[in-house]
Amino acid sequence: MAFMDEELKMPESGAELEQDDERNLDIYGEGEFTDAFFKTLMRVQNNVVNLPGKKEHFDIYLAKKIYPVLVPGLESLSKEVERLMQDEGQIDSSIKERFNPCIFLAEYLMSNNPKYGHQKEYTEVFEKYARIERNRRFWSEERQNFLREFMGQSYQSNFTIQHIEEFVELIDKYLNAEGTIKDATKVKDLFRFLDEDQVIKFEEFYEIFSRNLIDCNTIDYEKITETAEEQQKKRDTEKFKKKIDRLI
Repeated sequence: MAFMDEELKMPESGAELEQDDERNLDIYGEGEFTDAFFKTLMRVQNNVVNLPGKKEHFDIYLAKKIYPVLVPGLESLSKEVERLMQDEGQIDSSIKERFNPCIFLAEYLMSNNPKYGHQKEYTEVFEKYARIERNRRFWSEERQNFLREFMGQSYQSNFTIQHIEEFVELIDKYLNAEGTIKDATKVKDLFRFLDEDQVIKFEEFYEIFSRNLIDCNTIDYEKITETAEEQQKKRDTEKFKKKIDRLI
């Protein structure tokens, strides 16, 4: 369709991603968008589309590129249907007979292509929620890697607030975030409920830590995602070498 990016390829199914927990729905806060909307997004989150130079989750692509024009298009279609349903005599019956809702919507989508900046009243809202969901998934997918790093630290069995700053700095360096993750994580404020010597479990730390960063605009998520992918490739290469060494 004309409103879709020309270089978009069909979605790939079967990507192995961690399943989302419904308890995460409240991160978006209350507003016009209900839990049902986000549950709908999550149903197709395992599908990936190939974009020039990168891949994107299908539902994130929809929220960023399709929904901003589709929603007002459906709204316009609804108004047109209501207009045509007026009392007999006000609108010629032949006009009603010729009306095709599919054609009406298709014409609207083609003439309001968001790629060219036409009527983008919903764009900012959808882009915000797409960005938040994409960032949330990043931290969810990287959780096991950071748990592995955590288990290798000397303080893993005695993780107190003084060690949190150290571990946050480790994450920042691991992702080559140039201090943006460290600066965005105000440890004393986020973990003010902890006493000086009180131990916190990794799971609780990571939930608070990652939730704080999902709507952070100072972190270059594209860059740290690339770094995380490079780190994963290194781990995969090391595993492969170890398997070869065992065979030899």
